[in-house]
Amino acid sequence: MIPKVTYGSRVRGLLEYLWGPGKAEEHINPHLVAGYDDVELLAPERRERADGGWSLEELAARLDAPQIAAGERGVQQYVWQCSLSLPAQEGQLDDATWGRIAGRFVQEMGFTGDAERAGCRWIAVRHGLSAKGNDHVHLVVTLATEDGAPVWLRQDKRRSQQVADLLEDEFGLGKWTPGRAGATKRPELNRPEVDRARRSGQAPDRELLRRQVRASLAGAGSEAEWVTRMKGAGLLVAARTSAKDPNQVVGYAVALRPAGAGKPIWYAGRSLDGDLSLPQIRKRWPETERPSAGQWKAADSAESNLRGEDRMAVWRSSAAALEAISGRLAGVAPDSPQWPAVARASAELLARVAAATEPSGRGPVSRAADALARAAAPPRRAPAPAASSVAGELGRVADALLVAGHARDGGEAAVLLAVVVQAARLVVALAELRAAQQQAHAGGAAAAAAAHLMPLLQSGTGLVDQVHAPTQGGLPQRPVHPVPGPVRPRIDPSVGRDPLR
Repeated sequence: MIPKVTYGSRVRGLLEYLWGPGKAEEHINPHLVAGYDDVELLAPERRERADGGWSLEELAARLDAPQIAAGERGVQQYVWQCSLSLPAQEGQLDDATWGRIAGRFVQEMGFTGDAERAGCRWIAVRHGLSAKGNDHVHLVVTLATEDGAPVWLRQDKRRSQQVADLLEDEFGLGKWTPGRAGATKRPELNRPEVDRARRSGQAPDRELLRRQVRASLAGAGSEAEWVTRMKGAGLLVAARTSAKDPNQVVGYAVALRPAGAGKPIWYAGRSLDGDLSLPQIRKRWPETERPSAGQWKAADSAESNLRGEDRMAVWRSSAAALEAISGRLAGVAPDSPQWPAVARASAELLARVAAATEPSGRGPVSRAADALARAAAPPRRAPAPAASSVAGELGRVADALLVAGHARDGGEAAVLLAVVVQAARLVVALAELRAAQQQAHAGGAAAAAAAHLMPLLQSGTGLVDQVHAPTQGGLPQRPVHPVPGPVRPRIDPSVGRDPLR
C-alpha cells in the first residue's frame, strides 16, 4: 500500500476535485466509505439540476468548523490529504474493507485523538481506479481538533509509510514496494507521462527505457559493452561529462527514437530506477578502465543476422540451460552470499526475455520483468554483490538471447515459449527465497512477478498471440489479467512443460 501526502488550505476546493470527473475522467461513483461521524450523515447529496453535481457545502462546513474555531492559532495549510493506493496487482477491495483501513490509518496516525486530546474531523472518499489502474482511497483531515486546538505535524510522511507497513500485515495485503525496506527507490511516473501514454495508446517511455537499459546490462562484461548493447537495441544514448574534464563521463541519459520529426524525450539513468544510475552500474566493473566520452559517442552495434533455425536452436539450448540452473538454485542456502548477484542476474535475464518476446514492451512478461527488478533491488549504498557462478551462467544465457534477437512469427514464438517457462521457474524460486530470507517487500515484488506469468503459462498460447515484429510505433493494447494478492504463486509441475520435448 502506497501513501501519498499533500497539504492544502481549501477544503471545498479539494472536495470539488474528489467529487468531480478527475483529470483522466477516472472519478466514477465518488462516495464516502468512512469518516469521523456516521457516513450516511456526512455523505453529500446529488443536486437535482441537469449537471448532476453534488451539494458539498454542508460537508465542507463540517470539516472547516474546527479550523474556524482555531482562528489565528490555526495551521495555515490545514487540509491534510493522503491517498492510500494499492498496486494494480493487488486487485480491488470492497468499500467495507477500505472503510476499516481508513479508520485504522487515521487512528495510527494519531488523528482520532485519545484520552488527553480531542480528535480531528476526517473523511475517506473512494471512486474509480486511478489512471494507472490502482484501487485507492483519499483521506481528508482537518488539522484542528474538535475543541479548536491546532494540530502541528512532524515527520508525518515517514509515519504514513510506517503505518502503511503495519496495515499491510494487519489486512493481509501484499508488500510490493522494496524501496520502503531500504532498497534503491524507483521514481514514479508523473501525470504528464501517464496522460501522454494514454493519448498515444503506448506504454510510457520511462517504462520502455527502464526495461531496455536493464536488458542491455544482462551479461555485459564492461561499461563499453553495455553502451554498445543499448545502442544496438535502438536507444539514443548521451553521456553527461564532467565540468572539469569534458572527456570524463559522470552520467548518462537515454531516449527512444521519435517518430517522424518529433523530438526525443531524454531520461537520466537515475530517473529510470535507483540501481540504473551510472555510479550504481559502475560497481559491476570496479577494475575496468572507464570509456571516454568519445568512446561512448562512437559505440555502435549491428543487428543479429541469425537464420530462423539458428534462432530456434539458441532458444532450445537456453531453455535447457535455465532448467539446469533452476535445479541448482534449489541447493543454494537462503543466506548464501551468491543470492544478491543471482537476484540481479535473474531480473536482467527476465528483462532480456521480455525484450525478445514482447518488443512492444506491453504484456505479462514485461510487467513481470519490472516487478522482479524491484525484488532484486539492492540496498542503498550497498557494495557490488559477490561473484556467483550461477549469476555468470544466467549472464551467458542472456548473451545467447541477445544474439538470437526477437521472435519473428508465431512459429518462432512457440519455441521461445520454452524459455519463458524456465524463466518463470526462476522467478518463483526467487520469490520463495525472498520469503525465506524474511525480505517481505522484496518477496512480495517477486511474487507479483510470478503472478504476472501465471495466466500466460496456464493458457499456453498467450505468448504466441502477442508476438509482433519490433517497431517504433503502433504498440498493441496491454492485455489485462487478474492477479492474486499476497498469495505466493506456484507453477504446477504439469503446467507449462517444454512443448518441444
